[in-house]
Amino acid sequence: MEKTRFEPSTYSWSGGAPARVGRPTYERLTAVLQTADAGRHGDACASLGALLDEQVDRNSAADLDDVIFTSAVSRRLTGAVPATVNLYLRQYERPQISLFNLLARHLPTVSLAGRIANELVCQFVAGLDEVTLLDVGIGTAQQEVALLHKLARRGALPRRLTFVAVEPSADSLHTAERALLAAGAQLGVEVVVRPVLAVAERLTDADWVRIGGEGAPLVVLSSFAAHHVRNEVRADGVSACARDALFARLRALEPLALVLCEPNADHHTPSFRRRFDSCWNHFGLTFDLIGRLDVATEEKAAMKMFFAREIEDILANAEESRCERHEPVEVWADRLERTGFTLHERLDFVRGYADPLVRVSAQRGYVGLDHQDETLVAVLCATTGAGPAGARRDV
Repeated sequence: MEKTRFEPSTYSWSGGAPARVGRPTYERLTAVLQTADAGRHGDACASLGALLDEQVDRNSAADLDDVIFTSAVSRRLTGAVPATVNLYLRQYERPQISLFNLLARHLPTVSLAGRIANELVCQFVAGLDEVTLLDVGIGTAQQEVALLHKLARRGALPRRLTFVAVEPSADSLHTAERALLAAGAQLGVEVVVRPVLAVAERLTDADWVRIGGEGAPLVVLSSFAAHHVRNEVRADGVSACARDALFARLRALEPLALVLCEPNADHHTPSFRRRFDSCWNHFGLTFDLIGRLDVATEEKAAMKMFFAREIEDILANAEESRCERHEPVEVWADRLERTGFTLHERLDFVRGYADPLVRVSAQRGYVGLDHQDETLVAVLCATTGAGPAGARRDV
């Protein structure tokens, strides 16, 4: 099992002191991890077990946040969580894709991100005769179907729209293909779907040639997927940044634009302390936002369970197997510029987006979705200077 290294934290958040650090569970978990790091594994596990027993015995939905974090630390230290905790959490479980769709309906940091991303795509494709949309991590294509309807409402649908749908889940890919073809038939537009069953960093040279050969003006969209790209390890054992390589490949296609939705957090770092602090802050604020939603208690708990699986991956899985590797928005923006993109700055349209719980702000190259003065999700947009200028007009 990977050794826990709980070095003193140097992590800071743009909004000042982390919103949840003062909670007793944070302090007790910090003490547990420091005890384990000092070599007193048995004492750490005993303290952790006592904390879990207290949380589960209270059996309150309000304690779900703390149970989620504590069970993730338990899995890191012991490789498992007690059966009572599994039983406690199981009552809230649903399939992960259905949970994400629930978030897309109710959680403003997700629903607004999709709407803003679609608005940006519209600005580049509206009125063109043919368009190719390379979608990295298309899921079940709910956002893309909404995009087609948005273009239709504006009378700006291209005559032909080709979706190159990259997705590692066969079930999601089949669902996406059916949904897009059905929407195209309903709206009277020619929709072509090119399904690619793969993770983006594993696309072959032949895949890239086929994508580049589509011919029509290209736009790239990736919503909450790029952070799954891991670092590659070359034959000589040296770690290479697969994300830089992926975005360099995308830049070489000379798309009209690239639109990227990503959480703003520091979970790609190998430093466990930085991951723990960032995880506590980012998801603590997300849980606070969920708690303020006007939805049923059961749906709030279900939404938190979506993030529980991410938290467990970030905190409990070994470094080489983790997949939830979020990065700060500044890192994504720097990567885009480093790989040859130009950050898009025509973002004044976001003044038309409002939510009582989330502040929407235009920044350099991205739109921030903020809660309690912290950007939780960012929608980035970048261009390459390719294509006709008319493709960039506001519609």
